[in-house]
Amino acid sequence: MDKKKLVLPGDHIASYEEGEPGENCYAENDEVYASAFGESESLEGKAVVKMKGRTLEQPHVGMEVYCVIIKTSLNKAVAGCIPVSEAEGQGRGVEIEAVLPVTAIRRDYVRDIRTEVKIGDIIKARIQKITKSGIDITVMGTPYGVVRAFCPRCRTAMDVNSGIFLCGACGWKERRKIAGQEAPARERETGRERRGSEYGGREKRRFSRWPSRS
Repeated sequence: MDKKKLVLPGDHIASYEEGEPGENCYAENDEVYASAFGESESLEGKAVVKMKGRTLEQPHVGMEVYCVIIKTSLNKAVAGCIPVSEAEGQGRGVEIEAVLPVTAIRRDYVRDIRTEVKIGDIIKARIQKITKSGIDITVMGTPYGVVRAFCPRCRTAMDVNSGIFLCGACGWKERRKIAGQEAPARERETGRERRGSEYGGREKRRFSRWPSRS
């Protein structure tokens, strides 16, 4: 590895054999890469990137992050995240892409993650796991969940009213996993339960029109 060179985030610095990842660096597939703009150096067997100003805070398990939901499917959501400390002006951190699994929403059963978070929502979360395949976040717990949501009809920022998000412009209402509020005690209906109740209701209404045999 060169003694000093100017690098950008994502630039290759060294192999893991030449030096372990140090300040402002990360390892992937036994190679060391820069996570910040600066000068790369080799110090005491470690590859580091020196920056001017504040030290870049690296993602770690337990770190609190603010995220924007950018993609959703039945069992997960993908979000772009920054550390809470950076959003509040108290530090500087790496922007990351993370996955929010449906099992990391609440302790109750969640059939579809899209009933809890939607594209464009801003959430407060915590990093739960970091692996070679990526970063998982969780919104379990009262402090975590959606902090800002936008109306799917008119894109107006919605307000929280009685545990639901309400659009003041068009009146649209939606439930979310809201940060700072306790999760509801009852579990949400599954699709099968909901279809069963609807079927039962229709049958009751249909049979109620039949004359009694007594």
